[in-house]
Amino acid sequence: MKIVSAEIFGVKVHLSPRHHSPVGWRPIILKLTTDEGITGIGEAGLAYGLAHNGAVGMVKDLVEAFVIGADPLEREAIWNKMHRHSFWGGACGPVINSAMSAVDIALWDIAGKALNQPIWRLLGGKVNPDLRCYASQTQFGWNDGMIPLGEAQAYGEAAARAIEQGYDAIKVDPIMLDESGAVENPNNLKGALERKIIKRATDRMRSIRDAIGPDIDIILELHSLTSLTGGQRLAEACAEFDLFMVEEAVNYNSDKPAKTLKQRMPHMRMTGGERIFTRWQYCHYLEDASFDMLQPDFCLVGGISEGRKICDMAHAYEVTIQGHVCGSPISTAAAKHIETSIPNFQIHEHHVYATLQPNRDICLQDPQPINGRFTVDETPGLGLDLNEEYVRKNSPTIIKLGA
Repeated sequence: MKIVSAEIFGVKVHLSPRHHSPVGWRPIILKLTTDEGITGIGEAGLAYGLAHNGAVGMVKDLVEAFVIGADPLEREAIWNKMHRHSFWGGACGPVINSAMSAVDIALWDIAGKALNQPIWRLLGGKVNPDLRCYASQTQFGWNDGMIPLGEAQAYGEAAARAIEQGYDAIKVDPIMLDESGAVENPNNLKGALERKIIKRATDRMRSIRDAIGPDIDIILELHSLTSLTGGQRLAEACAEFDLFMVEEAVNYNSDKPAKTLKQRMPHMRMTGGERIFTRWQYCHYLEDASFDMLQPDFCLVGGISEGRKICDMAHAYEVTIQGHVCGSPISTAAAKHIETSIPNFQIHEHHVYATLQPNRDICLQDPQPINGRFTVDETPGLGLDLNEEYVRKNSPTIIKLGA
């Protein structure tokens, strides 16, 4: 069996009239086809932010150089060629590692279909019969079409709606939006932080805790908007709300701030990882005990192959895993297959983006948790089929390679 053709879809859809991104929602999807007619799909996890076009081109380069004509079951050999023979793969970064991820996930999908097995079984079987989920990014509302929130009361109301759906944990960023719900100027979020920003954040967090009660977990999300001093100050101010985790309180330009923050706040549980790539970058954070939970994005770190290695490394350090999930249903499925098969799974991220219909329409299947829990079934491969009519209609860029 060999790969004979590929299609790359640069999807662009609008999630809601008030979606905060100036470029819309832009998943990058790869479809590989073998000479036996088996297809596999993967995703480069840069649907948000500004890297979409770079990832589309990088997927094209990697597929042309290393995938067309290759045996899809030789995943490790293909991965190492992408990593070592591309020159840039050895340096780690979002564009090349997201493209490697798209290839790797599509190869796993093919392998599962060829062997008539779900990916989780090929990874060793089901350790976790179901996956606890949290409602992610409730500063954009929940189950109401994604409306960026300003007033503190609205933060509590959005969290309460998620709990009514069966979730027992939520994640919120209380600083990225200003009083009107517009994106805060990032320059205002560095350094020690003004008192008004601290007060705005704590008012929102208090509204959430009052609305959901004492038994629901809260993850404080900071998106690396704060620097070391501000991240510490905000975490200290929010400690009264009994936080489950503090996420991305510092940036990833160096691994040192995360280590310093954890040393300053040893009793505060820290997490992060969506902008850390491959096992080589993660090893520093593990060795330094910077994080209590890692959040690798399996559509960014190098795919399912590399993601599983990172999870196993974390297990050796007694660190748990929550895959970062912010993409199409392919991203959700990739995370579910890994998370159900590892012993150090902690919790699954169900992003508000994943609840919005334009994103749900990308695949024919619609993976959504029931009462705040996910399960995986016996469907071979990823368990998804691309909604090709919808994807083709909404892809300004479509690249065809091979036969």
